Amino acid sequence: MIYDYADREGWVSIWVGNCDSYDALDRYLSTVYLEEWENWEPHPKALAELEKIFLPENRDRPCEEELREMFNGEMYNRFEYDFGLSFDEDFREAEVFDAATRDLGALLEPFTNSGDFLPEVKKLDTSQLPDCNAAVLLYDFRYTGGIPKAEHEGVSLRFLGCFPCELG
Repeated sequence: MIYDYADREGWVSIWVGNCDSYDALDRYLSTVYLEEWENWEPHPKALAELEKIFLPENRDRPCEEELREMFNGEMYNRFEYDFGLSFDEDFREAEVFDAATRDLGALLEPFTNSGDFLPEVKKLDTSQLPDCNAAVLLYDFRYTGGIPKAEHEGVSLRFLGCFPCELG
């Protein structure tokens, strides 16, 4: 099942990790509309490109068929695919900072409504967490998926958790 944003108000889902640059993170989080691909037509070469997106090692994931249907050969979002979810870009914040840190309070304090969720985040054991320079937050979203981390072209993210957070 794809984890979507419907009926998830009052929560923020957080991913942290490392990124080469903000541009790399932005590409990773952005939806690509396949008609924008050069010479996009449903011919064998284009279909082969689309098959590269749907990785063979993920073929047995519970959400794989739903993701294929959602993207419907028309669009694609790497972050959504990697974590088996669908999100509203209007409720997303993401940043890459100059310095990496294991201090989640320092990493997440600049984000909207951080006062709501930082007390809970600071209770987490970060001893196994590498220093991080990037964070992705999805507001009004409670991710309960079972995909804890993903890496792709200069972006490495791990799901940190869901925390109560009221937008307003």
